[in-house]
Amino acid sequence: MTENQGRKFVEWFKDRFGLKISVLRPVPEYSMNPLYWLGALTAIAFGLQVLTGLLMLIYYVPTTDQAYSTTLFIIKYVPLGGLLETVHLYGAYAMILLAFLHLFRGYFASVQKRPREMMWVIGMLMGLIVMAFGLTGYLLPWTVVSKSATDVSIGMLSFLPAQIGPIVTFLIAGSGTGAGELTRFFDLHIVVLPAALLSLLALKLYMFEAHGAAEPVSVAAKEKSKDIPWFPTVYLYFAMIGALFVAVLFVVAAMFPISLPAEFTPQAASNTVAQPDWYFLWMYQVLKFKSFEGSGIYLALGAVTLAALGISLLPFIDRGLERNPLLRPIYTTIGVIIIAELLVLTVWGYLTPGQIIPDSQAILVNGGVAVGIAAVSLFMFRLSRRKNGKEEISPKKSYLRAIALPFTNRSVTAVFLIPLVAGSVSFANVVSLLTSGQINTLVVLANFSVLVVSFYAMARMMRNLSLAQNRLLS
Repeated sequence: MTENQGRKFVEWFKDRFGLKISVLRPVPEYSMNPLYWLGALTAIAFGLQVLTGLLMLIYYVPTTDQAYSTTLFIIKYVPLGGLLETVHLYGAYAMILLAFLHLFRGYFASVQKRPREMMWVIGMLMGLIVMAFGLTGYLLPWTVVSKSATDVSIGMLSFLPAQIGPIVTFLIAGSGTGAGELTRFFDLHIVVLPAALLSLLALKLYMFEAHGAAEPVSVAAKEKSKDIPWFPTVYLYFAMIGALFVAVLFVVAAMFPISLPAEFTPQAASNTVAQPDWYFLWMYQVLKFKSFEGSGIYLALGAVTLAALGISLLPFIDRGLERNPLLRPIYTTIGVIIIAELLVLTVWGYLTPGQIIPDSQAILVNGGVAVGIAAVSLFMFRLSRRKNGKEEISPKKSYLRAIALPFTNRSVTAVFLIPLVAGSVSFANVVSLLTSGQINTLVVLANFSVLVVSFYAMARMMRNLSLAQNRLLS
């Protein structure tokens, strides 16, 4: 289809449906960047989930006595059934991960600025629905892992206020029996949540066509940009990145097929440590802090709720006009801290299943991460504002130079990895030996020596990079 034919079809479509906004209007050249298409890739993942889910519904039976056996039947006996289940699982993972990436990309690019405030709010609601997909779909195979973890999630509903807790629990978990829980989660997963997500997606696409892609933070990039027609240029670009995404997903699914845990039984559950899937591990780890045990869980849930509300209402909190993250040190630092805390809590939760975390350890780890990032951020932003005589260096330019240093000094960066790996391994060995109760003094000293030498080598290399930065600024 040529460009003119495509435009004629679009105009015919608009005229027949009475649309007052442009449909598939030309897009600016700066949006021809994969980061601008994270939301579209999330939509592709959702479409793949719908397709694979419908195929699995041919065999799956949502009852407590057949859910596990029919899932196992699909994996073992349906042609390409194992690949189908694995693609559905990894597609869900990809959908959740892309939603997080889309959120933080939008956060740092300040896409929530006027007039896109409501697009941001709608996007946050869509993100919550994506997380709900993960929660409801996790239970459906009826494994001991998924059922135990889901029961922990449902148990948190009991801490809601008495006026709404029972109602919400009934709407989400049904009558309280295993059969009622599975049926309700199945209905939510295949009917309610898809309908809600599609409705919000249609609304957001309509708003996107009205407002267009968010402008880049760089004024120069905006001024140099030109409009590119959807047919055929943008269409081919979107088709290529979408095909690449699906291909990678299938390759990963073929290389790492799904492994179904044991079926849920009360006996098996008593010997299993309840642990949610990775996308909820960060919250689960917070709830394991000693202070949040018992009635303290109200504080944890309240803090998480306030954080979610704060991010959802960000357009009405951050009302400044500046969008460049390099000129917004407070919001940029907060965003980096949030990402780091989510990663640390997720990995920490994976490594400490079922363990109650002492308050001192929680403060040391989470507080240390936040303080460390804040200190580094303060140093970098101050460095970017250093003056060269009477002329102040552009914050953007100097900060980008600092970020580019590891790439422009590739030899130093490559060598830096050697002491980094050696120091990390030595540190892990020292901690393991000191906590094992069987201390070999010679081995501990050897690892500690390697750790000290590695730290000194990294410090020297960082000094050289800092001097290189100063030379760039002078």
